[in-house]
Amino acid sequence: MNRSISMFTATADLEVALTTLANTALGLPRDVRRIPLVRCRELLASAAGHQGLLDLCERMGVSPASIPSREALDRMFDDELLSMKALKLHRGRNVYSAGKLALWNALWVPFRDQLAPDAEALALLAELVALRTTEGNEALGVCANVLTERLTAMGFAVQRITREGNAPMLVARRPAREMAGRVVLYGHYDAAETPHEAWTSDPWTLTERDGRLYGCAVGDNKAALALRIVALSRMARSPEIVWVLQGEEERGSPLAREALPTVMRDLDATLWLEENGYCDPDGTQRMIARTIGPNGASHAPDAALDAVIRAVARDASAWGLAHRVEVRGLNKDFFAGGCPFNRNLPVGARYLALGVNDPASTIHRPNESVPMWTFALHARQLETVFREVDRLARSAS
Repeated sequence: MNRSISMFTATADLEVALTTLANTALGLPRDVRRIPLVRCRELLASAAGHQGLLDLCERMGVSPASIPSREALDRMFDDELLSMKALKLHRGRNVYSAGKLALWNALWVPFRDQLAPDAEALALLAELVALRTTEGNEALGVCANVLTERLTAMGFAVQRITREGNAPMLVARRPAREMAGRVVLYGHYDAAETPHEAWTSDPWTLTERDGRLYGCAVGDNKAALALRIVALSRMARSPEIVWVLQGEEERGSPLAREALPTVMRDLDATLWLEENGYCDPDGTQRMIARTIGPNGASHAPDAALDAVIRAVARDASAWGLAHRVEVRGLNKDFFAGGCPFNRNLPVGARYLALGVNDPASTIHRPNESVPMWTFALHARQLETVFREVDRLARSAS
């Protein structure tokens, strides 16, 4: 999954990794999942491509000395493409892929930790996907236990709100760690049922294909949930955090609809962070943001929220991405009464939706997936959000 190269899938592994690298270095559209190696050579070994790699080193904090010269890079591509041609002519199979491994080590490895999904986040996501958290399934309780254990180990005090016949709702609180302000996060751990036979792969097994991760509920919203848990577990500094996680969003949130008015009534937060968010097909990041007005009206971001948006937009630009702001909430009006989290936001609340999805995520449908390239960006933006919350809270005090 972009962290190692297999002797049996070397061409696919390398092409997916170099596609991510080329797209990021050169600001190319993200809807192309896998670029053939010959085209990768044209992109990355050109004068513009090599300069793009050096610029990316600066943006990602990678030593430019780790990147081969343009001439050396051109020779490496030339050697491997010639080897592939010879093997094809002689009906051979280069299972050891020495040339591909050389390109992998020279180009992908220096950027891998900055651009590839974190291995621990992938492992947790695989664990969550394997839990069949559809309506009425016992896995809902198991998943709530897994999340409670994880959050408790991270220093959260977890309140479980339960009722017979309902999945538990978790309200996790962690005191500030050397940062000012409070962030309220929202999410859910249940999944919408989809026809098993319509899937290309097992919906309850996390599967990687051409730079995407497939599995039931990965887009809504187990991928963002797993990523945030792991990212937060590694942050030595953070504002006060209140994290609301429910297990019935896909059935209309009956327990949350009753409990959230009380839970949220007395919460005062510097920022309210939604469960997920989207990028456009070309990679443009959609900043779904608003300030809550009377009767839940969506107003343009105030100056404080605008400062947060500008900061996370700088992160997006490091990935070669543009951004745009949409003044609204994440669309959840397919249930009567809408989302109880959104419906209970107080007047003046600053609301932001960021995440890992794109239009190809096809949530609630077979072959639901998320693009792998968004993971590292989202983890970085979480840190940026917390720094901005700290700055805003201190300037307001």
